[in-house]
Amino acid sequence: MTQNSRGAGIKSALWLTFFVALGWALCFWPARTLRGEAGVWWMSLAAIAVLVPGWIVVFLSSAAILRNHLVAMLVQTMIRLFSVAGTSVAVKQLRPDLGIVDFFGWLIAFYLLALAVEVTLLKRRISAASAK
Repeated sequence: MTQNSRGAGIKSALWLTFFVALGWALCFWPARTLRGEAGVWWMSLAAIAVLVPGWIVVFLSSAAILRNHLVAMLVQTMIRLFSVAGTSVAVKQLRPDLGIVDFFGWLIAFYLLALAVEVTLLKRRISAASAK
């Protein structure tokens, strides 16, 4: 990993963190209104469950460890999907009473937000690399 790619990975991770935190801040009041303190707790868990694998994905994409683009895309998708799916299965096993409003809706919303940010960052990195 070069110094330039490490800086790009950190910058991408910071942007991802910023947008997930912004999404969390915008959803704080609805979560608290719908389910009180428990709603904020489950929304926060959903945000963290999406943010951590997002960090791994942006660092992997900036590190360029996998030279084949198809393999890189598949590995990143597997990391993202399995971590979010694992979290949702664990939550469902621990708290089968939780519904879509309590946790899973927040998980889907943060997943889509993080995915949109990651794709935008990747498109910018590809267009900047092709412009050079």
